[in-house]
Amino acid sequence: MIRKVRCIPFVFLAFVSATAFAQKQEIRFTLMGADAGSNTYERQADGSFTSVTNLNLAGQKIESRLTGRFVEGLLVEYALVQSGGGVTVTITVKDGRVVADVAGKKQEAPYKPSAIVFANYHPALSSAIIAAYPPTATDPRSFDVLLLDNGIALKVDVSRRAARSVVVNGQPQSAQVYQVRFATVDIEVFTTEDRQVIGWNVPTQFFKGITPGWEELILDPTLKMKELSQPDNLPKAESNLRIPMRDGVELSADLARPVGDGRYPTILVRTPYGKAGYKTGAEWWARRGYVWIVQDVRGRGQSDGDWTPLVHERADGYDTIDWISKQPWSNGSVGMIGGSYVAWVQWYAAVERHPALKCIVPQVSPPDPFYNFPIDHGIPFLYGGVWWAAVVRDKGPITSLPKLTNLDSLKALPISEVDDKLLGKDVPFIDQWWTRTRPSEFGPANFMADLKGVTIPALQISGWWDGDGIGTKLNWEAMRRLGRTNQWLIYGPWTHAFNTTSRLGDVDYGPQAILELDSLYLRWFDTWLKGKDVGLQNVPKVRVFVTGANRWVDLADWPAPRSRERTLYLSSAGPANGPDSVGELAESRPSGPQEPDRYAYNPARAAIPDELKSQDPTTANTRVKLEPKDQDTLIYKSQPLEAPLVMMAPVDVELYIASTARDTDLYATVVDIDEQGGIRVIGQGGKIRARYHRGFEKPELLKPGTVYRLRIAHWDVAHEFAKGHRIGLMITSDGFPLFARNLGYGEPEASAVRMTVQLNTIYHDARRPSALRFRSP
Repeated sequence: MIRKVRCIPFVFLAFVSATAFAQKQEIRFTLMGADAGSNTYERQADGSFTSVTNLNLAGQKIESRLTGRFVEGLLVEYALVQSGGGVTVTITVKDGRVVADVAGKKQEAPYKPSAIVFANYHPALSSAIIAAYPPTATDPRSFDVLLLDNGIALKVDVSRRAARSVVVNGQPQSAQVYQVRFATVDIEVFTTEDRQVIGWNVPTQFFKGITPGWEELILDPTLKMKELSQPDNLPKAESNLRIPMRDGVELSADLARPVGDGRYPTILVRTPYGKAGYKTGAEWWARRGYVWIVQDVRGRGQSDGDWTPLVHERADGYDTIDWISKQPWSNGSVGMIGGSYVAWVQWYAAVERHPALKCIVPQVSPPDPFYNFPIDHGIPFLYGGVWWAAVVRDKGPITSLPKLTNLDSLKALPISEVDDKLLGKDVPFIDQWWTRTRPSEFGPANFMADLKGVTIPALQISGWWDGDGIGTKLNWEAMRRLGRTNQWLIYGPWTHAFNTTSRLGDVDYGPQAILELDSLYLRWFDTWLKGKDVGLQNVPKVRVFVTGANRWVDLADWPAPRSRERTLYLSSAGPANGPDSVGELAESRPSGPQEPDRYAYNPARAAIPDELKSQDPTTANTRVKLEPKDQDTLIYKSQPLEAPLVMMAPVDVELYIASTARDTDLYATVVDIDEQGGIRVIGQGGKIRARYHRGFEKPELLKPGTVYRLRIAHWDVAHEFAKGHRIGLMITSDGFPLFARNLGYGEPEASAVRMTVQLNTIYHDARRPSALRFRSP
């Protein structure tokens, strides 16, 4: 419910019966339980129609008018005029041609009439999706659907779910339920028994639409949990409150709280992404007896001061909590919630230990900045760092995420020039980051060493495909080592945009992959901020999604109690390079000498993969295809499994390596290999820059030809390998362009331009037993 709302980000669908006679219908929208607007649709007997939608999504107004005409079931002409976020789009289709005008820029193309169509914000136009699904079917069926907003054909999967009984205008009614699945969003669709669509629910967007009278279908699930705080209060909003920091700088915040003179607990969100986008849940929390405050961090949005990421968040977080605790509407208890940078700031505040901060909910949080972002175990996170700089480089509100072009600029050397060439401007904080060679050089941006003073409860949430997932791993491990038992953990099959889709490319984890988290958040804050006994002790401490089996597992701790460590040793009777590898993962430790495996990494051969160039999240997938040219990648494989095997964290790779260069990088990734030899990654691999073989505070360049022992921490996983599949381990030195190339000479990263081929050797014999270690239930 704290997901940031952007302008026109949704595919909102509702469906009404596709008929040849006249009809008129109204759909009323809500966003996080608050009124968000409405749609009216009127269709004449001759097939012509008019659909008008007006929305207000967290202060962002969208107006859309669609007119058109169906002939023999085909949409032969239409006109769409849609405005939002300061942009007006006009699309006109007539006589087999489509003309699109986006902010004054026109394009024209042929148009082929289609029967199955939909348009954002015009529910009734999607009625044919349900009509195309066979009335007696229960299995998933796929359809090609034309998006009228841009003329793109999309693939959707439709399946039937259990019907629901509700009372409508005093009469019992039965609603049919369908799951409509797009590549990046799942939609729950409700129809009458005669398949007239009456509403839908987009749970990951907190957006709902319903025909008046059928509201019971979309009731907030927390309303049925009477032990939780109920919406018994009227909300009051205040904007641009000025909160003074200790140095006199004022930060801006928006607030929603219950009407009246009472004292209430506060939920604080501190963000660099624009506080306007976090108004979505404000009213929802205020009605339940909370003060909801979202604040622009220093130098962002309406806040004063200079924007330097990470540097001021400790002191500013403390000062903000201190200000809150002294307000007449505050009961002195503060909690925090949010994802990514908005999770980072929670840890910074926590280590400052203000007594009013009672609990936190860090979602997809990074760790200390040397272990993920902007540097990952010594390797600059090049693409991620520059992309994020593009997100936050301007002070104004963020209405859309950047799409980087000219990606060949990522090859620029030194890497301090990449931002200049890719973004067209210098970003000083990026250049400063690339000069860091030790964790300690990030100074107050580090927090993990200070967690020893943190005793408050934390609910950590991440996903196996989260680009900051190593943060949840490391932060959880740190708190666990300190003996903190008031910690909860959720790992889903999600990306950084956690709990928003059950798919990754061609992998579908099923609708069960999406969790209803609102009640958990409310239960969490009711417990720690209001002191209510709402049964949080009955919520499993750890919940992880096991990919492969595609099921949730509840655990008392992480790593899983009663799991045992297993070790597979690297071995080979020949080259382990590329698709013809004979590398093995053996149960037994090598008992004698073995010929090591060798590969050459040439940073001059850097290439930008097509998948990154497209920047289309729907093209992401877990498949790996090794080509004969991929001789710079080693792969080791177990024997086919005689029974299913579940691999769980921690997963570690121990390598004995030598190089001809003064420095090199090692990437290690566990993969699942099926009976046909198909390879899929099961999670995010680990990495290390070899100069840190003595520790990250003790960088030391390699002596060419000398053997070093490296430990690579694979990111957390929970994956079931099927019977007959093999466990695989891939090793390479190439992480470009997501990560900066290692040029091989060990020169300062921010200024290095010389590069050399690195001939790397992996040993796996009795004296140097390279191995993969993991836990299994």
